[in-house]
Amino acid sequence: MSDPNVNSEDGGFPKVEIGWIIEGDLNEDLREATRATAADLQNLLSTCMPMFNWVFETVERPPETGDGSLEPVLLLDSAETDRDAQGWDFAFVVTGRELRGRDKAHVLGMTSGIFSTALVSTAFLIGRASLDTKCASQRLRALSMHLFGRVNGLSPDQSDTFMRSIEAPQDLDHMDGLSTQATQELTARMSDVADLRVEELQEPAHGKLRFYARSLWLNRSILPSAIFRMRPWVFPLRLPRLTTAAGSALAVLVMTAESWEVAANLTVASITVLSLLALSATSAYLLKVQRLLAPRQGPLREQRAVSNVGTVFAVAIGMCVTYFGVFAVAYLLAIGLFGDALLEQWVGEPQDALASVRLRMSGLAASLSVMIGALGASFEPYGYFRHVTQIDNEI
Repeated sequence: MSDPNVNSEDGGFPKVEIGWIIEGDLNEDLREATRATAADLQNLLSTCMPMFNWVFETVERPPETGDGSLEPVLLLDSAETDRDAQGWDFAFVVTGRELRGRDKAHVLGMTSGIFSTALVSTAFLIGRASLDTKCASQRLRALSMHLFGRVNGLSPDQSDTFMRSIEAPQDLDHMDGLSTQATQELTARMSDVADLRVEELQEPAHGKLRFYARSLWLNRSILPSAIFRMRPWVFPLRLPRLTTAAGSALAVLVMTAESWEVAANLTVASITVLSLLALSATSAYLLKVQRLLAPRQGPLREQRAVSNVGTVFAVAIGMCVTYFGVFAVAYLLAIGLFGDALLEQWVGEPQDALASVRLRMSGLAASLSVMIGALGASFEPYGYFRHVTQIDNEI
């Protein structure tokens, strides 16, 4: 049986497929510049890494008019649909409208490692001067290669290569080539990407659970880095409504005598079970209400399985970080503000048992606070929570 990921016409090299989606808001000059950029990148990658068969495809949206900034997650959704249908390994989305950034006012591009997608905006690429197609192509080429490296885990530096840190569009004019180390890292990454996908290896009769298990096993070296780039440990800092709601709940619970009485009457095992249930329920609730999981359209796909599992892990880790942060604050408050004499009156426990009561109270407060915090996070503006979890970098 022939290998669907190997093209005999290209010397049997493993195939890496990259799709380019040209949004309808681009004028014809920028569309032509985007086509030229795709061709240039195909030649460049084929030269840098000739051990792979680089396949580029282009999808052009019908012309349309639109103004104002775009919500990046909307582009991610449409790109994921095309990537899933075409079986691409990576996707570039090029739009003429501004991308709504959370960290930067003027955004040239964004990356989503969990979706293997780069978003490119030409809104600030060449300023307000008259369009220079050659300049646009050159900057698009540099920006696209930079984003491709970032999607695959490369870090920006101070060199003159494509991985140079970008502070302004003019920086793109002085970027060219890849360092030896960057090429080696990309080659290793492409070796994993170019492997046969699970849907190409597995018989259709096998179930969804086995498909997900095999997808995770084959991508065991990729998944941790994808989760790492989502930075789940900073969720409490980047989700103010979650943190505010959890902090408010903590303040009320700790200052209430009845809460201490409830904690004193619960066992450590009960607090542990309650904590696990709270973390599971809040994670599932946020995944559902914020629509963080890619919906299934058509047959099972390895890429969708990996992105969904990575998102689940990131949200769960983020909620665990929130829980332990609240737990630590609650314990410090319990030690600093509530003396033994006061707690003996409130809970009726001997002094030698109060250390355990403080720990149980911290666990109870953390469990209830993260549940209330999840309710607060559900009121984040549309796209904000997904932006925090699924957009790795704003350039």
